[in-house]
Formats: sequence, structure tokens, C-alpha cells
Amino acid sequence: MSEILLKGIPFDAYLEKYQIFEKTTQFMMEYLKNWYDDEPEDFQKEMRADYRTVAETYQFKRKIAAFEKNYMYDSPLLCIAASMDILDGEGDHVATYTAFFDFDGNCFDDQLIT
Repeated sequence: MSEILLKGIPFDAYLEKYQIFEKTTQFMMEYLKNWYDDEPEDFQKEMRADYRTVAETYQFKRKIAAFEKNYMYDSPLLCIAASMDILDGEGDHVATYTAFFDFDGNCFDDQLIT
């Protein structure tokens, strides 16, 4: 299989250059903190812990980075989707966070599936 190029560079190099997984982790932590601040009971029910426990003891594992044609919008968008699995302290899957990026490495949307 041939190497996929984005903006003229190999996809892995693109992910590194635009710090896609670092940004995904940052946006995920902001998402989780905002959710906890807005709805602490719902957060604790779904995530099985408070925000501090999640941030300090849960594992965040890279799941995918992929080109995607996203149909959540009126005009489908070509973008990059980067997902992280969220695992509790015992390694059980709790949620999957996905950030959506344009081809300049800017996050324009995200979602969390529990």
C-alpha cells in the first residue's frame, strides 16, 4: 500500500507536525473538565469517578487517526478524526473521545461516546 500524503507530507509526519494527538489529549481534558463542572453527577455516573480521579489515574490511549468524510454536517466535510480510548484505573473501557480537525490542524468539533 502506498503512503498517504496530506499537504504533501506523509500522514504520520502530518500528525506529528500538527501535533494531532497532543491537541486531541488537550481538547479531551478540557471537554471532560467542562462536563464535570456543568454536570458533576452525570459525569461521575458515566465516568465512574470524579474529574480529578479521571485526570490523574485513568489511561488515555490513542485509538485512531484517519481521513474521514464526516456526514454530521449539512455539507459533508473531509477532515481528520483522532480518537482516544479512556480506560479506568483497572483498564476497563469507559469512553471514546474523538476530535475532528481541518487539514490545517485546527480542531472544529469533538464528541465523547460512553
